[in-house]
Amino acid sequence: MTGPPSLTPARLRSPGPPVAAGVDAPVIHRGEARAVLGTARLTTLYDQASWSEGPVWWPRERTLVWSDIVGRRVLGRREDGAVDVLLDATPFINGNAVLPDGALAHCEHGRRAISRSEGAGVATPIVTAAEGRRLNAPNDLIIAADGAIWFSDPTFGLENPQQGVPGTTESGRTAICRIGVDGVARRMVDMAQPNGLAFSPGGDILYASQTPEHGEGEIAIFAFDWDGARLSNRRRFATVPEGIPDGFTVDARGWLWSSSGAGVEVFDDAGRHLATVPTPGLCSNCTFDADQARLFVTGGAHLWMLPLA
Repeated sequence: MTGPPSLTPARLRSPGPPVAAGVDAPVIHRGEARAVLGTARLTTLYDQASWSEGPVWWPRERTLVWSDIVGRRVLGRREDGAVDVLLDATPFINGNAVLPDGALAHCEHGRRAISRSEGAGVATPIVTAAEGRRLNAPNDLIIAADGAIWFSDPTFGLENPQQGVPGTTESGRTAICRIGVDGVARRMVDMAQPNGLAFSPGGDILYASQTPEHGEGEIAIFAFDWDGARLSNRRRFATVPEGIPDGFTVDARGWLWSSSGAGVEVFDDAGRHLATVPTPGLCSNCTFDADQARLFVTGGAHLWMLPLA
């Protein structure tokens, strides 16, 4: 007697090349950006999602992983251009990251959890509370050099039934949280609806965006000093000229690449606005491949890619 047949991922797009995105070239605001972006042109890799978010490069599989939050799927774009469903019927997974052991970590709005998976089957929750209080709706996460998991915990996923399960906050706080190597989650600092996260190349500065929807605070990207034990010296790093700084990433130069209402805004490590990469629709987040030769950008139905010099 044989067992059930093994399941293979559902394929949403067959292998094939990118197509031109039909959008203007990057706008250079400062000369430093010209060598990186002067000849770059945005391409479209996929255009059939419901709401794309949480991109991360998965080196083990040479796959760009991202979430379709409303469609309740985690998708994978392969190097040959194919797009597969990695996780289906998810609990409204948003942010994704790669753990030191090569597995994936996920932010779940529905189960109010941080979970892990091998990019197939069902994700397993690893944290659902911090300091004795249930999480809100984890949004974005990053893995620090020491293996700690940092994540933002706003209430967006509790308020929008298209992107989560309606509920109320147990802690009364919206915070940036950290899961240490001991597996314990702690709230490190409160913010008015924290959103995107990234570390500086040296790991001593944490960047976090604050994107309140009802006037609870300033919409901006903030920087904090991190000494290995606590966050301090909160200061405004940058604002985007249109929309909100939803998700973002930082490259090896220390440049911060942020989503905005116009596309991707590029800032140097002093917060000076270097360039704008227009996108055909609203941009939600972005990330690099392992060599930082390509920038992958999510937004709405789309996954875009920008090859860099």
